[in-house]
This record gives sequence, C-alpha cells and structure tokens, in this order.
Amino acid sequence: MYKIMIIDDNHISVDGICHNIDWSDLNAEVACKAYDGQQALDYLQNNMVDLIISDIEMPQLDGLSLAQNALKINSSIKIILISAFDKFEYAKQAIRLGAFDYIEKPLDYSYLKKIIRNALSMLNKEQRNLEILKQSRPIMIDNFFHKLIQSSSDEARYTLSNYADYLQLNLDYHYYQAIVIQIQNATDIKEKKGIEEYHIKLMSMSDTIKELFNEHFSLIHTLTSFDEIVLVIAHNYSNQKYLYNTSYDLLTELLQLYKNSFFELNIGIGNIVKYLWTLSVSYSNALKSLEYRFFFPQKNIFTLGDTIDNDYSAELYEVSGHEKLIQLLCENDLDGIEKWILSFSEELTQNYKNKQFIFIRIYQLLGHLLKFLCDMGIRSNDMEKDIIKTYQHLDSFSTSTEIFQWLSSLCQTISDKINLSAQSRQEHVCTATINYIHQHYQDNTLCLNEIANNVHISPAHLSALFKKQRQQNISDVITDIRIETACNLLKNTNLSLKEISAKVGYSNQYYFSSCFKKKTGQTPSSYR
Repeated sequence: MYKIMIIDDNHISVDGICHNIDWSDLNAEVACKAYDGQQALDYLQNNMVDLIISDIEMPQLDGLSLAQNALKINSSIKIILISAFDKFEYAKQAIRLGAFDYIEKPLDYSYLKKIIRNALSMLNKEQRNLEILKQSRPIMIDNFFHKLIQSSSDEARYTLSNYADYLQLNLDYHYYQAIVIQIQNATDIKEKKGIEEYHIKLMSMSDTIKELFNEHFSLIHTLTSFDEIVLVIAHNYSNQKYLYNTSYDLLTELLQLYKNSFFELNIGIGNIVKYLWTLSVSYSNALKSLEYRFFFPQKNIFTLGDTIDNDYSAELYEVSGHEKLIQLLCENDLDGIEKWILSFSEELTQNYKNKQFIFIRIYQLLGHLLKFLCDMGIRSNDMEKDIIKTYQHLDSFSTSTEIFQWLSSLCQTISDKINLSAQSRQEHVCTATINYIHQHYQDNTLCLNEIANNVHISPAHLSALFKKQRQQNISDVITDIRIETACNLLKNTNLSLKEISAKVGYSNQYYFSSCFKKKTGQTPSSYR
C-alpha cells in the first residue's frame, strides 16, 4: 500500500484532502499529516513516503524548498504541489525542481484523485523498471565491457566513467589485458550438436576460464558471443611481464583441458596496457594477432610479437638450393636473383633431358615460394593465383626460356612485395610508438624499454628503426609532445608550473623549465 503525506498550514485543507479522497481505491493510505514544511521534512528523514501533497505557501519551509529537500532524501518520491495563487512562475519552478504536478486551489477533489492516480501509476512503473534494472546488472556489466573494448580511450572515459561507479566495479589496477578465444569449428558444432548444446558448452567454457584465472587475477570478466569468448583481466602485479607470462601459461593450460573436446580453439593475446580506458588497444591487438593463424596453422596461441617482430630474412631456411633464392629475395638483390635463375635454368637443361623431370623441379620451387609468401604474411591474392595457375599449366610453355622468363618476372614481383611490406611494417611500428607516447607522456617513468616492450621489438632495434624512418630520436619525440602539451596548459589554464610539469611527465619542476627553455627559447613563465 502506498504511503501518502499531506502538508498544509491550514488544518481544514489537510482534513479536506484526507476525507474527500477514496484512498482504498488507490491502494494508498495517509501515513502523515503535517502542518509546516519543517515538520514534514523531519518525518521524511526517518519514514518511507511514496507521495507528497503539499501547499506551497507555508511558514518556516515553503513547499518548493520542501520538494527540493524531499527529492534529495528520496529521488523516486512523487510530489503534487498546491497553491491558492495562479502563479505561472510557481508552476514552472515546481516542475523544474522535479514535482510531478502543480494544481490550484480551490481543489477539485475528483481532479486531484486523477492526478494522484497518475502519480502512483508512474511510481509503480518506475519501481518495476528499477527492479528490472537491478536484475539486468550482469547485462549492463557486459555492455560496459563491450563498449570499453570497442571505444577509443577518450570516448570510453567520457561515456563509461559514471557507469563504473554505478555498477560498483573495482577497476583500479596497475595493468590490463584483453584476450580473444575463437571457436574455429563453431559452425560445424552447431550443425552437428545444435545451437542450444553448443551455447551450453560455450558457457561452461566461460566458467572454466574464470575458475582457471581466478587465483591469479583480481579482475576477470568474460564476454561470450556466437563464435568467441573475450577475456578481460587485470591485476596489481608490479611487473607487466609477469602478468603476461601468467596469462600465457594459463591459456596453454586451457588448450590442454580442451585438447580432446569438440572445440578447436585459437587464442589471440593482446598487449598489456596501463590504463583501463585504453583496453581497446589490447583488444584490437588480440584480433590483429589472430589474423595470422592462416600463416601458422600449427599454432593455437598468437601474439602480436608473432607478426611485428618478424624480420623479412631467410633465417628459417637453410642457404642452399631454393633457400638461396629466398635469401636473395629477402635482400632485394635483383642481380643475384637473375644470376640464380640463370644458373638454375642451366643446371636443369644440362642435367635433365626429360621434360617431365624439369617440370618436377620447377613444381618444387613454386611450392617453396608459395609457402615462403604465406610464412612471411605477404598478402597478394593475384600473385598467388598466378603461381597456382602456372603450377597447374606448366605444359603450356613451349620452351624452357619462356618458363624461366616467367619465373624471373615472378621473383621481381615477390622482391618488390617484400620491400613494400617491410616498409609498411616499419611504418606501423613507428605509428604505434608515437601513439603509445601520446597515451603515456604524462608518466615520468616513460622510457625506450617500455615503448619497445609495447610494440614487441628490442629497444636497440626500435631506436634504430625509428631514427631511420622518422629522422628523429624517440627521446626527442617524447620531449616535443611534453613541451607542446605544456605550452597549451600555460596558455589555457591557471595551473602552477609545478602542476604543469607533473602533468606532462616531469618529476622535477626545474628540469622541466630547463627543457622548456631549450626547446622554445623561453622560460615557462615568460611564455605564459
């Protein structure tokens, strides 16, 4: 039954409302009659009330002030305000404060009853929706993490920070990581076992993952979709490498658990990030690493290190026979390639007088080149189709010269692709480096080792590669970004020099001033 409070400094008005409304028909009862605003407010501090009917003009505390304070105590309470004066400003202010409705004296009790019924009906709907909302908390948490891994850091921080508090999520950790577990044979399982059994098994796997990671991580959340599970983990480990190794070992254990099940798993591991709002970077890298499962079919766990740090060299191939050609292709040695093909053609034509034997040797070479392209992740469907087509129609060449000319042209194309792909890879590393600096320049501990670890190459390699590509040292880029940000803060804020130096990654204000003057020719104070 709904609890009603009636407030008016006129006792007759209070009694009139009490006796002229059929409260039982409204499933309500008058729980409190008060004759000034302060008395009503004291009652509200200790008692539950669903609906307030209050006069506006009262001593001590007027109806508008009472409404404002009542909503602070209970934001869902409904308030109907009454006044003997036809003042439009009162009505506007009442609605703006959050009152349900405003009516004038003298009262039409049938109209008042209608307003009360509407207010209680809305209250009932809101209470029902609130209960649904509370029951939907797990779904809201899933939506929170879905949005988090798919949004840029600024967008995530802007749209989700309030939700973290509302959902009572503890998200304050040193390091975060996203992992994508894909079901390679999902379609086959659904066809054989049915969708319902498939998803029951998938939910069981999600539970297993949580149990497996529970002892090692403070935050564990899984997002289950049709064909994959996204795992978000976090902890306060002092060493991010330890977190990475721990998650990798647990995923290896997970693969062993499901080795003989009907699930075929491929796992992409994202890089570790320091800030919750940059978790989308880790998720993106996890997806990126999974793209390379085609080139490494023998593997089940993939990291970005499997791809980014691969140099286009022939280290995996012995330098003999076909491997020598592959080495020349990696080195982009066009003269050497021509000489090798010439030597290869002379060897075949001199040693094999049977046409079929020559074709067998060329079949072997084309197969080796195709495997090399896949291993190196060089995507060129047209080139691969050309190789396969030629592989199937070697008989169409009327002379040995024709096929060796085609082979020479193919090797030229492969060499160009390797060179372009290497440049693209190097540019990707440089872009990732600059992005990481932009996200972490405020950390006074930011260094080359940390950045290199994030882009998965050695510090020395990164330093040399960045210098070659951008004609600038990484340390200079860090300084430029910090000083540029400091200039903006000096112009547009009233922060002290000490506060600005801390915000742009300098632990020492005087060192900041020295760097600022060296870069701009002015002291920070002069610049401001």
